[in-house]
Amino acid sequence: MSKEHNSLDGSGKSQSRRRFLAGTLAAMASTRIVPASALGKDNQLAPSERITIGMFGVGNRGSSSLNAMRPLPDHQVVAIAECRRPRALRAQAQVNKVYAERLGQETFHGCKIYSDFRDVLARDDIDAIWGCVPDHWHGVVYNRTIEAGKDMYGEKPISRWIAQGIQVRDAVRRFGCVFQTGTQQRSDPKFRHACELARNGYLGKVHTVYVGAPGGREYPAVPPCDPPEGFNYNMWSGPAPLFPFDKKRCEWLAMYMISHYCAGFITNWGVHHLDIAGWGCPEVFKKPFEIEGTGLLPAQGMTDTWISWQTTLRWESGLKMSYTNSDNPNKQGCKFQGDEGWVHVNRKGISAEPASLLDVKLKATDSPLHTSPEYSNPYTAHTADFFHSVRTRQDPVSPVEQGHAASTLGNVADITLRLGRKLKWDPTQDRFIGDDEANTMLSRAARSPWTI
Repeated sequence: MSKEHNSLDGSGKSQSRRRFLAGTLAAMASTRIVPASALGKDNQLAPSERITIGMFGVGNRGSSSLNAMRPLPDHQVVAIAECRRPRALRAQAQVNKVYAERLGQETFHGCKIYSDFRDVLARDDIDAIWGCVPDHWHGVVYNRTIEAGKDMYGEKPISRWIAQGIQVRDAVRRFGCVFQTGTQQRSDPKFRHACELARNGYLGKVHTVYVGAPGGREYPAVPPCDPPEGFNYNMWSGPAPLFPFDKKRCEWLAMYMISHYCAGFITNWGVHHLDIAGWGCPEVFKKPFEIEGTGLLPAQGMTDTWISWQTTLRWESGLKMSYTNSDNPNKQGCKFQGDEGWVHVNRKGISAEPASLLDVKLKATDSPLHTSPEYSNPYTAHTADFFHSVRTRQDPVSPVEQGHAASTLGNVADITLRLGRKLKWDPTQDRFIGDDEANTMLSRAARSPWTI
């Protein structure tokens, strides 16, 4: 296996991550914008100074990630690992087209495709991995990436199982890598403003947080068949049980509703707004709480995750959170309710009462939150924030601890509903208090060889 990649100038020179981080772009540590003095022809960094990236998974999310990276000049995608060869070829063509256009060439060939992500991790010329694999792969892929000495952009949730998330969180600090969780709402100014209002007392004392996330759905079972040509279904299944292949289970949206692959939208989508709840009210992530609720599962078919749910979380301080699927009754998004006002935010907009809260400018005595670079696309801003952290070795806007905490909230809600009783979760111990059965649900045996 080659240890080199084709640079944009065709030099083919490789560069170790250590040498890269100690290289000529150290001056960039003090800014979130690439200085013009560091840019070469057509505002592109010299090949030796770019962040080299390996993409893991290039389906819907992976393709969107590539588009989000496109406006940023300080990186180069040099490898793609994907178990569906047609997808890998499309993404490879997408990447090479971007770099050809940047150079004013008809063609460019600088991105290699792989069927096994471990071959990408073995390359010493790759600085960072972009993880867009299905949820059931997150714990394994993220942990192995960290152990390989790479920085990591990991899509949410941090893991399918809480125990794996704990291992990923701890490994990030043990190995000293940069990890950005793919909760890109933190790089959207309106979400940051809502959280700063809550944290700095502009709502008075926040007593209730309302979170709403899209609900699930059921899919009918379909007959098994052979996988399509170029699809390594055994690799796609990975640590999950190997079921007979069918045309639905690996596709949007069914795979998100099958518990072997995902906890359902109660975690997968819910993480986004649960993360905002914890960003605005740190107690949500840091303190023990009780949780109870009810939910509806599919009556038949191949899916077995929550279609709808209503849960209530309570902290000793009196803080309460209501977490439901959208409009059951909570409006999608996150609402902070204080004794002097409220603010609600989702991807469509932000509203508040009194409305003057939307015009608040923080005072010098307030505590501002991490600000990502400004781009019209929050996902591009989130990407730029990650690149900045790779260069500075500072934590990004969505560090692993908070990504794990938000993922845990969704998974704890799932476990509570499955057991059908009130539980108490202690984030300082990463365990349920006084419930051995609940603690057995923190992990599930993985299919060999995909263990952590």
